[in-house]
Amino acid sequence: MLRSILAVVAGYLVFAVSAVALFSLSGVDPHHTAALGFMIGATLYGMLFAFVGGYLTAAIAPQQPRAHASMLAMVIAVGAVGSMVATRTLGWSQLATLFLMVPSATRGGWLRERQTRSA
Repeated sequence: MLRSILAVVAGYLVFAVSAVALFSLSGVDPHHTAALGFMIGATLYGMLFAFVGGYLTAAIAPQQPRAHASMLAMVIAVGAVGSMVATRTLGWSQLATLFLMVPSATRGGWLRERQTRSA
């Protein structure tokens, strides 16, 4: 049980720390519109780190790696919805998180599960 929780926490830290670093270093407010190039780049960056987070979660999880990656995806989605509620905005970053990064986290878990099955 503890390992399951740690797996999801580790995956979330990969995703969240990367997002905080990106927006802190760039000085861009994730809740306001940014330049199109930045929004595309930041979305791809977020998808990559969500994928890595899902993969890591599945690698650490003792059993059911894809289910654990799905739990991570749910935590990421709850964070995006919570951000929408807290800021009372429907920003590009929250939408990108819900529709592109959440599935990327699940896909990372799927890849890890697939690799372990074929090994």
